[in-house]
Amino acid sequence: MKLSARGATYLLAAAFSFGSLAVQADESIPVERYRYGAQLDVQKVLALHEEPSADCQVVSARMDYLDSMDQKRSLEYRKLSSSCSEGN
Repeated sequence: MKLSARGATYLLAAAFSFGSLAVQADESIPVERYRYGAQLDVQKVLALHEEPSADCQVVSARMDYLDSMDQKRSLEYRKLSSSCSEGN
């Protein structure tokens, strides 16, 4: 199948619009705060995020994951920065 330049442009525009919808959907997931002893239902971890820090200190972090019902969830928690494990 051969695409014209116009057809390729429309195809790329459609792909980018679907990509932006996916980003918007991820931002609409409410972020839950972790409480000590909370029972977590994590089927698959999708992403781990952490505040950047050059020093070994406690930072905010977030885990995006799927639960056992395949629902996207996001959990905020505190942890030692990655700098702590890098010998700093």
